[in-house]
Parts: sequence; C-alpha cells; structure tokens
Amino acid sequence: MADRGQRASAFIGRRFDATIVALVTALMVVGLAAISWRTVDTAHTILLPALSANADTAARSIASLVSDAVGYGIPLEKLVDADGVLRAALDENRDFAFATIVAADGTIIAEATRGSYRGLAGAYDSVSLVSAPIIAAGTPHGEVMVATPLQVADDLIRDLWIDAAVVLLVAVLVAVELTAFAFTLPSARILRGLTQRLNALRRGDLRPYPPVEGRGEIAAEVVAVDQEVARVRKEHERLTQEGAGVADRASAQTLDGLATRHRLREIREAPSPSLAVIRAPVFLFFLAEEMNRPFLPTYIARFAEPAAGLSTELVIALPIVIFMAIVALSQPTLNGWTERIGRARSLRAGALIGVIGFLGTGFSSSMMDLIGFRALTAVGVALVFVSAQGFIVDRTEPRQRARGIGLFVSAIMAAMLCGPPIGGILADRLGDHTAFTVSAVMALAAFLCAFAALPRDERLSDRHTRGVQLLDLWQVLTRPIMFALLVGCALPAKMLLIGVCFYYLPLTLSTQFEPAIIGRVLMLYGLAMLVVVPAVSRVSDQAHARTPFVVGGAIASALALVHLVVWPEPWGAALMVLQIGIAQGLSTTPQSALVGEIGRRIVPELSEGGIYGVFRLVERLGTAIGPLFVGAIWTIASPEAALVALAIVIVLGASLFAFMSFIARRTGEPAL
Repeated sequence: MADRGQRASAFIGRRFDATIVALVTALMVVGLAAISWRTVDTAHTILLPALSANADTAARSIASLVSDAVGYGIPLEKLVDADGVLRAALDENRDFAFATIVAADGTIIAEATRGSYRGLAGAYDSVSLVSAPIIAAGTPHGEVMVATPLQVADDLIRDLWIDAAVVLLVAVLVAVELTAFAFTLPSARILRGLTQRLNALRRGDLRPYPPVEGRGEIAAEVVAVDQEVARVRKEHERLTQEGAGVADRASAQTLDGLATRHRLREIREAPSPSLAVIRAPVFLFFLAEEMNRPFLPTYIARFAEPAAGLSTELVIALPIVIFMAIVALSQPTLNGWTERIGRARSLRAGALIGVIGFLGTGFSSSMMDLIGFRALTAVGVALVFVSAQGFIVDRTEPRQRARGIGLFVSAIMAAMLCGPPIGGILADRLGDHTAFTVSAVMALAAFLCAFAALPRDERLSDRHTRGVQLLDLWQVLTRPIMFALLVGCALPAKMLLIGVCFYYLPLTLSTQFEPAIIGRVLMLYGLAMLVVVPAVSRVSDQAHARTPFVVGGAIASALALVHLVVWPEPWGAALMVLQIGIAQGLSTTPQSALVGEIGRRIVPELSEGGIYGVFRLVERLGTAIGPLFVGAIWTIASPEAALVALAIVIVLGASLFAFMSFIARRTGEPAL
C-alpha cells in the first residue's frame, strides 16, 4: 500500500510537470511558427531583387576592370586570363549560372559556366540575366553579362523552410529540457510540493511529506498544510490513547477505521534523490560540443599544411585525434579525482574549461593554437562526462542505476540531435567564429545550471576509486570472446562514427554544400539513435539473444558506406548517416549488456565496474583511431579506399565475434 501511494504521489508530480512543459512548449511552437512563416513570406518579396542586385554588382565590377584594361590600349580579344576572372566570380558566388564578356559585335570574348549551363550558347528561360557596359574613352566596347538561375530563389526559400523547421525542432527540445530543469529548482519544488499535498488531501491521505525548504507565500501554504496534517495526526493519537484508557471498544474501532482510511499511522517514504538536475548541464554542454561537428574539420583545414612528413589530410585529423585521445585516456584518472574533489565542483570546472576552449578554438591564429585549445576543450569534456556519470552512480542503487545512466545518455543523444543542425546554420549564416562563440555561451549556460541546481558537495573526500589499469586490459582482452566483442565490434563502431561521420563527411561535403546542409545530414544519426535505442533495449532484453543485434548492427553499419557510391550527394551521405544511426542503435545496448554478462562469467576476478571501464576505454580509443585510420589510408591511396578498408575491418570484427559466439554455444555456454 505504501509503495502504491508513493507511486501515485510521484505520478501526480510528473503530471503537474508535464502539463506545464506542454503549455510552455505549445506557446513556443506557436510563436516560432508565426515568426518563421512571416520570415519566409517576407523573403519571397526580397530574394529576387537581392539576387539581381548581387549579379549586377559582380557584372559592374568585372566591367570596370575590363574597361580599365581597354583604356590602356589592350583590345578585348587580347585580354589575359579573362576566363580566370570570370571563374573567380563564379567561385565567390555559387548562385551564378554563368558569366560572359561579349564584344560590341556579339563575339564572346571569355566565358565561365557552372553545371549544365552552356553560357550564352544556350537558350534559357530559367535565368535572370543582367549586364554592365564596357566603356573606355566614352566608347562602348561590349558588355559583361551575369546570369542567375530563377531556381535559386526557390532553393533559398526551401532552405529557409528547412532551417525554420530545424530551429523549431531544436527550440522545442531545448525548451523541454530547460523547463524540466526549472522544476528541479527550489521554487519549483515548493510549487510541486503544494500540488502533491493538496492532491493527497483530496484523496484523504494524511501521511506527512518531508519538509520543503523555501520562502514566500507558497512555502507558507506548504508549511500550513504540514502543520494541519501534523495537528490532525497528533489529535488522533491523543484520542486513541484516551480511548484505550477507558476501554471504549466502539470508539477504538472508529479511530482504527479512520487511521486505516486516512493512513494516520503510516510514514511516507522519503523520495529518492532527484537525478533530473544533471540533465540540463549535460545537455547544454554537449550541445556546445556537437554544434561544431559540421564545420570543425573544414575550419581546421584553414590552418593545415603538410608538416613533419604528414599529409594535409593527416594534419587535419590531428586535432581531432588528440581531442579524442585526451577524452579517452583521462577519464579513468578523472573518475577518482572528481570523487575526491566533488562531482558538482568538477562538473562546473569542466564547463568553465570548455568555455575557454571553445572561445580559444574559434579565435585561434595558428594550428598550434587550435590544437592547444582543442586539447583544453577535451579536458573540459572529460571532466563534465565523468562528473555527471559519477553524480548518478553516487546517488543510485545498482537496481536503479540503469535508469539513471539512461537519463544521462538520453541527454547526450538529444544534444547529438540538436547540435549539428544549429551549428551548421550558425556557421553558414554568421560564420565559424560566431558558432564557436555560441558554443562557449552554451558551455557557460551549463555552468550556470550546475551552479544553480546541483547540491553542494560534501567536504573533500579521502576516498579513491581505482581507475582502469593495464592489468585490467590484459585480463579482459586476453579472453578471446571479450577481445572479439570489444576490439572486433565496439572499437570499429566508434572508428566509423568519428572517422567517417565527423571527419570524412564534413571535409568532402564542404566542397559542394554549406555547413547548414552538413548539419542536417549529421543530425540524422542522433535522431535514429534516439528512436531506435529504447525500442531495441526492450526487445533484446525480452529475447535474451543479444549477439544477432550486435553482429547485424555491425554488418548494417559497414553496408551503409555503399550509399556514398550509389546516390548523389547529399542524399548518399544522408542515407549513410541514417543507416549508421539505425545500425548502431541496434547494437549499442545489446553490446553493452553482453559486456557485463560475458565479463561476469569469464573474468570473475575483475569487478563489473572494472569490466565496463575497459569497455569504455576501448570504445573511446576507437574515437581517436578512426580519423587517424581514415586520414592515413586517404593519404596513401584515396578516400574511397579508406572507406572500403574501414568497412572490411568492421565486417571482419563482426565475423570474428559471431564465430566466437558460435564456439561458445557449442561448448555449452548460455545463449548470447
């Protein structure tokens, strides 16, 4: 009965929170939708004139250069590198279809075209053509003509609608996260406390609630309700004692009935510590990091030059590799450090380090500066990750831990969904520096949320949690089936994610597409994971057969690379990222469960925490190896060869694990 009452109370609290979140979200959706509609509607009226004005400016600029040359006595037909000047104009503005220099008699002197357009030789009803005269010494010598496809305006409108939809989706998710976070603050806890008490009174439940700290009229109402409940319970206790003294059976039965009906002799269990306070800081900080995904490799490329025998591709990969290696190798050490210093202090320190790292990266002046600030950011990322995970572990029992970690992981998945498209839009519209600055602002917001909501740390602890050691790696990886699972499946999965999705794709797509489009492509991974992981977790638990999910997911992720060959860009890249997200969503939770199940059987001398520590370390090493692997083969052979080699590694690893699982079943091991 007590458990049922506690569940009912928790449900009421959640229903109250959900109602407020739904109202806030609905208001935001309506407001943003109205703003988006108005913005796009206005764009219809200004885009075509703006595009024509842009073409006219380019035509006049080129005509001025040519007029100066003719004025110095150089005939039009003798102009040097006129085609190069026109090509440069097209390269600077991707909206132009072609640019042409035409003599007064109609002869084409020079021309540059894009795509399927054939310049003035084609008959086009689908372009807007502007011209600027070439005049020297008052005499017209010809004209410069620049064409803009009419389709450009429609494409820009379509992109605006897509950007508006992405911003709306991200805004809703951010609003939900921050509104939910608001209910972890003291003022919201007071309001929820009053709601719970009033609903309990309505049901006739007179068990006392734990006191709620706070000030103001609502807090006073909560105290008044608690005092009245305490008075009624005390009066019932007094009457019960008096009735027992006079042996009044009828009164005793009545009082017992009241106690049962109104639960006057029961004590309400103290609620479990709230873990929701950690979601918002984690979400905001990892949102800051994920925002850089669409344009970070291209940004690094600006500083990259072959050095110390390294190709340009490997130099571009270097900051990413260093970042991932620091995150991977520092976490075992940081776990004990954050436990001693305090999880909340450590998380806030990590967020502030991230602020400096993002700002420094965005305003770096050399490759060494960039590497240094990315390394600093990596320390911040590792600190926030370890502190948040430790915060949950410290406050949950083993039977509740999976749900607590799920809260943490889902916040990171939501950031993976929201970050890339927003970062791409910012880089596309406002520039890389602005995007990094916004990332720093998000990291600062994570710090403020952690400062406002996380409970105060106890005094510095003398405890020390042992990190992953070389002996742990040896004990786990010398078991063939664990080697096949970790090195054959877990490590290549992270190599694929970072090496292809977050290194190869942004670099190759940036030659044709803006960061906003790259961001939309990358968000598909987070979307797929957010949808697939919860469903697969339930199915694999019920089926008790996890190996098919792990092997099937690995094979499907390797086959996803085929989309880059079969389909034109960006659709091939989008389908590939989506399939990788689905495939890794299939394998992620079964793989994690298998690590624990197999490890407990064949590495009994190592704790479950130690086994999972080795697993996470191997995974994170995969994130560092991935860009290095792709960049090295790209240098030696070609980018296509790098993709094929990675696909082969994934298939071989999955096949090895499938074979080892088959052998284990043949020798009588429980089903995997």
